[in-house]
Order: sequence, then structure tokens, then C-alpha cells
Amino acid sequence: MTMSTSVRRPGLFSILMITASIVASVAISLAMDVILLAYSAVSPAEKLIGAALFNGTVVLQSVVGGIIEWRRPGHTIGRLLMLSGPLYALLSAGWLTAETLQPLVDPGVYQVVNWAGSVLSWPGVALIIGWIPLLFPTGSLPGPRWRIPAGILVVVSGIGLVALAVRPGTLYDGTDTVSPIAIEGWPSFLQVFVDAIPLALVALVVLAVAALIVRYRRGDRVERLQIRWFVAAVALCGLGIAATAAQAAVQTDGGPLLMALVLYAGILAMPIAIGIAVTRYRLYEIDRLVSRTIGWAVVTGVLVAVFAGLVVGLQALLEGFTQGETLAVAASTLAAFALFQPVRRRVQAVVDHRFDRARYDGERTAAAFAERLRDQVDLAGLEADIAATVGAALRPTSTGLWIRAARR
Repeated sequence: MTMSTSVRRPGLFSILMITASIVASVAISLAMDVILLAYSAVSPAEKLIGAALFNGTVVLQSVVGGIIEWRRPGHTIGRLLMLSGPLYALLSAGWLTAETLQPLVDPGVYQVVNWAGSVLSWPGVALIIGWIPLLFPTGSLPGPRWRIPAGILVVVSGIGLVALAVRPGTLYDGTDTVSPIAIEGWPSFLQVFVDAIPLALVALVVLAVAALIVRYRRGDRVERLQIRWFVAAVALCGLGIAATAAQAAVQTDGGPLLMALVLYAGILAMPIAIGIAVTRYRLYEIDRLVSRTIGWAVVTGVLVAVFAGLVVGLQALLEGFTQGETLAVAASTLAAFALFQPVRRRVQAVVDHRFDRARYDGERTAAAFAERLRDQVDLAGLEADIAATVGAALRPTSTGLWIRAARR
């Protein structure tokens, strides 16, 4: 008798959710593109770049969420991604087209849209930077004790958002947006909950970071790899934010746009990393990916520094002999080209030693075994050596060696 494990298939509800999420994200993205391309005052190139990045970000969230729902129906992370796609599209479209839409629509309609976007911004941001990391990668909290702080944050945020939505007067200082469902005689004690909304968001982020740390320390090999995928995407976002802020501070022409592309690359990488982690597709590639990324970044930085230093130094050295910069640039280029392979090999070896230990240790184990194999002539000793090498590299529960008999 043979036993087979049944694979859970997505039902009608899952298919409807996947379709609705992707269609909503695409529809909102296209509507925003039409408005920006027709009425925005920015250059056509900036319009196209912004539209492509925006569309890719929101649609990718829905698509990855749909893939997770298809592969693992009912998984919380997949459903949160399917929700975050249309919600992020709606909020971002409101932020990007607010000034463009204001003179084109009825003032009453504009007030309602602006009010809804302002109120929904808080749960939209909290979903992406708080709740998804908190529940990642299993789709549940790290343990029963985490329910109390998570529940407190839900209650405080919920009361605060409802109170903000029905509070009379403007939503925020310096704006003219008022609530269309304001309640007269609004209790003043609710202001405490309104003021607690940003504090609850910060607390949610801190709780999510703590949850990831706890999961990583307690988790097995697979769960740690899942968290590494997520942290790698977050690190890319952080690098883009820091670089964009630095470029904007020094006001380098073209710099902020270039660094903003790095930021968007991290934003695009985040749903991809989540999808890989949850579906466990090529999960073990993260160490190699991080190692190669860091290695190439370090090599690029070293060569750029060498090239710039040689150009400046040679120009100063050759100033009395030549008036042009061609010789200094040519010599620096040749030097950087000659240093590329040696620097890349040395840097990659150091980076692999730290970030890709599985490959580094595997290569060392294979090289050591090959060296011993050259001098091994005893069959019993060879068998023991093979078993020891396999056990050290793979740690199987049991090993066996089959040797085919020689033909007569």
C-alpha cells in the first residue's frame, strides 16, 4: 500500500481574491498614469520613469501575494500582500495626483478623497512596514505572549483612526481637509488616542524588528534563510534611503534620481524576497547572492577610488609636461583594468569567508578530500574517508557506500 500526501489547492475564494487584487492594482495604476501623463507639469521622461516604477511596485505586490495564495492558500503573508497592492496603489495615487486633481474635480469630491487618503495612510503604512514583518515568515505571531502587545496596538490604533475620522475641524495643522462625517460634540478625551497613532506605528515597527530577531535566534536553518531574504531587501531599501538623503543634502545634479532608483530597487525587491522566502523557491541562494552583491560593491568602490586617485595624482605630476588630461585618464584606466581581476578574487574570497560559508567550507572540504585521495590506496580507508567527508559536509542521518564489483 502506498501513501500520498494531498496538496491543498486554491479554492474559488482564493481565485477571486487573486483576481480582484491584481485587477484593482492595475486599474488604479493605469488611472494614475493617465492623469499624470495628461495633466502633470513634469517632463515626459520623469513621468514615464515614475509611472513605470509605481506600476511595478504596486502590481508586483499583488502578483507575489497571488502566487503565495496559489501555492499556499490561506497564508496570511500572501493575503496581506494582496491587500497592500491595491491599498498602496490607492494611497500613492492620491499623494502623487492631489495637486493635479484639485482644479479638475468638484471641491466636495476632492475633500472626501483627500480625507479618505489621509486617514487610510496610517493603516496602509503600518501594513507594509509593521504587520507583514511582524508575521513574517509563518503568517502568525512568534508565540502566544505576543498577542497582548499586538492586541493593544490594534485597539489603540483602531480607536485613534476612528476618532480621527469623525473629529470636527481640520485633520492636521496646516491643511484644510475636514471630515465629511464629523460628529458634533466630539469627546475631547479621544484626542489622546489620535495623538497615539504615530506612537503606535513606531511601537509596531519596534515589535516587528524584535519578532524577526527572536525568530532568527530560535528558528531552524530554513526559517533563518527566510529571514535573510527579507533583511537583504530591507537593507537595500535602507541603502537607497541613506544614499538619496546624502545626495539631496549635497545637491549633486542627477544624484538624487540615481539614488532614488536604488531605493525603488529595494522596494521592488521586497515583495520578491517575501515570495521566495514563503514559497521556499531557491531559498538557499541568499548567501551566494549577498556575497556576490557585497563583493561587487566593494570591488567597484575600490576601483573607483583607485581610478580617481590616479587621475588626480597623475594630473598633478604631469602638469609641467602636458596640458591635457588624456594621458592621466588613459593611465588610470589601464591601471584600474589591470587591478580588476586580482582585486575581485581577493575581495570575493574574503567576502565568501564571511557571508557564503557554505560554499567556502564546501570548496575547502572538497579540496582537502581530493588531496587525501591522491595518496589513498587502501579501499577500507577510502571508504571511511568518503563517509567522514560526507558526514562533515552534509551531516546526513545515515550514510552508505556501494562499490560496484569489477567485471570478469
